[in-house]
Amino acid sequence: MKKRIAVFVNGWGSDYLQEILHGISGRAKSANADIFAFVNYSAFAETNSDNNYGEMNIFKLPEMEDFDGAIVMANSFNMQEEIDYVSTKLTEAGIPAISIEYDLEGFASIGSDNYSGMYDLAEHMIQVHNVKNIVYIGGPREHQESKVRLQAILDVAKENDVVIPQENILYSDWAIIRSQDLLKEWFDKYKVLPDAVICANDVMAKGICEWFMEQGYKVPEDVRVTGYDCVRLGREFEPVLTTVTHRWNEMGDRALSMLLDKISGKAIRSHVTLKTGFVCGESCGCKILTSRMDIQARGRVAIGKKMDALRADSHFRHVYMSCRNVETAEQCSEALSDLFSRENWMVGNNFMLCLEPQFFYFKENDENLRMQGYSEEMEVVCALKDGVPRKHQLIDYREAMFRVASEKTESGIYIFVPIHTEGKALGFAMLSRDADIAEDNYLYIFTRHINQYMEQVRRNIKLAELTKKLTELSVTDVLTGVYNRAGCEKIIYPYLEECQQSGGQGIVMIADVDRMKTINDKFGHGNGDLALRIISAVLKTSLPEGFVVARFGGDEFFVGGRSSEEYSVDSIIQNVTKKLEAEVIRRDIPFELTMSIGGIILEKNEPFVLEKCLQRADEYMYAAKKKRHAQIDGTAIKE
Repeated sequence: MKKRIAVFVNGWGSDYLQEILHGISGRAKSANADIFAFVNYSAFAETNSDNNYGEMNIFKLPEMEDFDGAIVMANSFNMQEEIDYVSTKLTEAGIPAISIEYDLEGFASIGSDNYSGMYDLAEHMIQVHNVKNIVYIGGPREHQESKVRLQAILDVAKENDVVIPQENILYSDWAIIRSQDLLKEWFDKYKVLPDAVICANDVMAKGICEWFMEQGYKVPEDVRVTGYDCVRLGREFEPVLTTVTHRWNEMGDRALSMLLDKISGKAIRSHVTLKTGFVCGESCGCKILTSRMDIQARGRVAIGKKMDALRADSHFRHVYMSCRNVETAEQCSEALSDLFSRENWMVGNNFMLCLEPQFFYFKENDENLRMQGYSEEMEVVCALKDGVPRKHQLIDYREAMFRVASEKTESGIYIFVPIHTEGKALGFAMLSRDADIAEDNYLYIFTRHINQYMEQVRRNIKLAELTKKLTELSVTDVLTGVYNRAGCEKIIYPYLEECQQSGGQGIVMIADVDRMKTINDKFGHGNGDLALRIISAVLKTSLPEGFVVARFGGDEFFVGGRSSEEYSVDSIIQNVTKKLEAEVIRRDIPFELTMSIGGIILEKNEPFVLEKCLQRADEYMYAAKKKRHAQIDGTAIKE
C-alpha cells in the first residue's frame, strides 16, 4: 500500500518550493509514496489580516492521522500561528515528521549551512572588491536564517577590520517594496552611496538593483549588490546576481529519506546540515564570460516565458468567461468541467475544485460561511480523472482528498490550495501537476485567479438572491404576504393561461370579506388589518396544493389554480369556510368575520380571456355575498 506523506509550505518562494518538491517527489517514486502538498500564500506584511488566515486555513484541511508522515517547510511560513498549529497537530497525531530549514522542538530537521555560503560571499566582497561601507538588508529581525547570514557578514567584517554600524543593518520582510523603502530612507538620511548592499535573498537584491538604476546609478559600477538563494530570477537578471546557492533538490530527497526511515522505525540523526555555496555573478563587479550559446539560451528562455504568460492569460480569460454568469452549483460544474476537460495543461489530468455547500446559498454578510476548517461534506463542482470530467456531487472531504491517489497504482504529487474571501472559507482546489507548476509563480497566479472567479460566482449568487427578493417584494402585498395586483398580472394570470394552453382546466375564484366597512368603523382599522391577515392565512393554508392567492383590492382576493378530480369549486369553498370558522373561534376575535367566495372552472382548450373569467367569478361571488348578507342581517347590526 502506498504511503501518504503530507507537506506543509508557503509558496511565495517559488524556486524553493519547486526544487524541494522535485527532490521529495523523485524519492517518493522509488518509495511508493504519494505526496500531498498543502500550499498557502500568507504574507509577512499582512500579519493578522483576514487574507492570511484565509490562506492558513488550507493547513486545517488534512486530518494528520490520515498520513504516515509529514514534512514541514516551516522556514517559509509567514505567521507564527502557522508554525504553532502544524507542529501541535502533528505532535498530537503522533506521526513522524521532518522540519526543513527550521528547528522545531521535538522534530528531526534538515537544513542549509547558511553561515558558510554567506561567509564566503562577504569575504569575497571585502577582500576582492575592497568594500568598506556595507548595508545589510535582512529578513525579519528574529528570523533564524537571516540572523545566521548577518552573523557571517559581521564575523568576516571583524576579521578584516571593517566596521558595519547598527544603522546599516536593515530588517525587511523578504519582499521587494519594503527593502526598497528601507534603502530609500537610509539613503535620504545619510546622503551617500554605500560600497555594497548585501541582501538576505535574491528577490530583495533584484529590487535594490532596480531602485539604484531608477535613481540613475549603475550596478556594479557605482554600487555593488548581492543576494542569496540563487533563484532563477537572479540568474536571468542583468547584471547576473552574485549570490549563495542551496542544495534544495537534494534537501527534499534527503528529507523524505529521513522521514521514511523514521516511519519504518530506524534511528535517524536529529539534525542534518547541507553546505551552501558562494556563486560569483556580475552584480558584485566580477566579469563572467558569457558564450554566444548562453546568450541565445537566455533569449529562448525569455521568448518561452512570454509565450507561457500569453497562454496563461488566455486560459484565465476562458475561466472567467465560464464563471461570469454562473449562479448555481450545477451551472458551475457544467461550465468548469467543460473548460478544464479541454484546457487542463495548468492543473493536470487529475484536478478537483471543491466548494463549501453553503457557498451556493446567500446570507447577509456571508454569515453561513466558515472561518476555520472545512465542512465534512464538500461540493465537488469540477473533477477530472485522467482528463475525463466526473459528475458533480456532494462528497466527504477526506474521501475527496485521497480519491484520485487511491485509484492509481503509481506514486503522484497532489497540490492543495485554499479558496477564500476575506478570511471565510469557500473551498479548496487540488492540482495533480508536478512541482513545475510553481515556476514563475504560476501556482500563485492560478490560486489568485480561482479565488477571484469563485468570488465572482458568489457575487452572482448574491445578486440573483437579491433580485429574487426585490421581485418578490414588488409582487407581494406587504400587509398580508400574498401576491398583490402586480403579482396577479405577472404570475397568476400567466399561470392560468399556460394551464389552458396545455390542455388543462383552470379554476378562478374571487373572495371578498363580508361587512369590512363595519369592522373598520366599529372595531378600528387595526382590527380591519387583522381581518385581512386572517383571511389571507386561511386561504394560503386551506387551498389545494399549487393554488396561488392575491389581494386584488382593498378587501377582495383573487385565487387561481389547476382543477382536479380530487376537488370541486364547491368543496374548496366549503373547506375554506370551515377553516375560517375554526380560526375565528381559536383566536376569539371581538368581531364577526366571514367571507363570500365565488368561482368557476375554465373549460378545456377555452381561450383564456381575463376579463370574462373575472366577470363570471365575480357574479358567483356577489351571489354568495348577497346570500351571506341576508344571513348576517338577520342577526347582526346593519351597515
